[in-house]
Amino acid sequence: MKNMALIKLFLLVAFCLEFSGSSSILLAPFDIGYNSRIRNTLRIGRMLLQAGHEVTVVVSDRIQNEPLFKHAEGSNLDIAFRVLTYKTPAYDPDTAQSTVNQEWINSQLYSPYTTLLQILSQAFEQNLKFALEDKDLWNELASSKFDLIFADEAVFFPRLVSAYFDIPMIVYSNWGPMSLDANFVPKFNLAFVHAFFPATYTDEMTFTERFMNVVEYWRIKWIWYDIHNRFISFCRGHDYGDACDNIRDAYKTISLFMMNRNDAIHYPAPYMPHIISVEGFFVKSETQPLEKEFSNIIKKAGEHGVIVVSFGSMLRRLDPKTSEKFAGAFAAMPQTVIWSYEGPLPKGLGNNTIVKKWIPQEDLLAHPSTKLLVTQCGSSVSFQALHYAMPTVGVPFFWDQSFNCHKLTHKVKSGKTVLLTEMTSEKLSNAMKEVIGDKRYKDNANKAADIFHSQPIDPKKKVMYWIEYVIKHKGAHHLRSDAENNLNMFQYYLLDIIALVVCSLVMFGGVVAIVVKYLIQYILRRLNNKTKKD
Repeated sequence: MKNMALIKLFLLVAFCLEFSGSSSILLAPFDIGYNSRIRNTLRIGRMLLQAGHEVTVVVSDRIQNEPLFKHAEGSNLDIAFRVLTYKTPAYDPDTAQSTVNQEWINSQLYSPYTTLLQILSQAFEQNLKFALEDKDLWNELASSKFDLIFADEAVFFPRLVSAYFDIPMIVYSNWGPMSLDANFVPKFNLAFVHAFFPATYTDEMTFTERFMNVVEYWRIKWIWYDIHNRFISFCRGHDYGDACDNIRDAYKTISLFMMNRNDAIHYPAPYMPHIISVEGFFVKSETQPLEKEFSNIIKKAGEHGVIVVSFGSMLRRLDPKTSEKFAGAFAAMPQTVIWSYEGPLPKGLGNNTIVKKWIPQEDLLAHPSTKLLVTQCGSSVSFQALHYAMPTVGVPFFWDQSFNCHKLTHKVKSGKTVLLTEMTSEKLSNAMKEVIGDKRYKDNANKAADIFHSQPIDPKKKVMYWIEYVIKHKGAHHLRSDAENNLNMFQYYLLDIIALVVCSLVMFGGVVAIVVKYLIQYILRRLNNKTKKD
């Protein structure tokens, strides 16, 4: 503990002394609709503003008009930030490739990662084209003198800007070690580090799982190779030259890769020094007292307490069949259920279930009367569950949610997972009753929370330290291994060394075999000659 206190003191002092000037930073969030990715990137932007930096946000001209964005972030983004927008054509929210389009979200449910990647790559390509075609935006960027670019890993335009204007870049992964692009977090050993999906693999895989893990990894890389080729071809068509190659090669040129990762929930894996874990920096440092409406709900719930249900910003509407299953399960519980939901009220909704378009989620999770969190296991809510030592019942829908649910269920052991494809009201209610009734789930949640909180420096200060570190040193290429990126496959996996050893052994074995053969023949001839003489 004493050593940890000294480390913390050192880092805090370094944080205070490392950087004292104001810098100009370009912030590029993932703005295909409003979700936790854009929310967490903007939180970093506000932290930078508080530290005295100038922050410019680059987004499409449609994001500020989306209802959920207005509700969560306010109607005017440019009150806090300087905002640069790229023009997009008029669109219909009911057909757009955006999280405002529930049908588009529903098309991704139950799909494997490779299928999801093909669906989402169309939205990536569309936004990249819009940004490249807006020359006014490019002129604004050219006239601005940015010291740093901070970008979500799923935004491709900043990669071009970084290379073209030679600006250091930090890339952020909201998903943690399961980065969208296979190259940003190198899989040094696929024997115990999974490629992405299936999410149910642990760090102890069978032979079959290891084989499928390798197949999946190379399949993902091949799909990305094709996607990057399309993006680079379009970019070169707009005369941006060799800088377009950074759309694919950004993992070789970035200064840092920041990811939401913590040892309490994720399996250990080898990472290069430029890969920084920022451990749920977005979780509130201090919660607020509940509003009277919610404090009255908890008071009325009595000793049974409450269950908080939240499926994130993208799943606030569900098809009637699914929502009715949830409603039936919640109605069977003795607890009061507070459900963050804005779709049509489903049939079978119990008197114990309170449906709200917005809930003070973290304030509710911090309250001692909250017994359980029912969640889709998005990245942000998974860290909230860790932080508040909250037992969970996970119902994953898509993307990284199965991965997160599996880790909470099997590594943290603080809850259960109910697959949506197998879910019935009875199965879900039974899982909820088990997690609430068995104190081992809460005990495991407490243990994981203790590990999560045992950090030498506050995650928010850690984020700021490393961002300002990159600004001060005008990049952090000294933390990244060029050899890792330049070695070919034979060198990287030591196949050339293995080939040399195998060839040497074969040659040595051949020589020994020849010598032994002639030696045996010689001995046999001598014996034959001796026999003839006798």
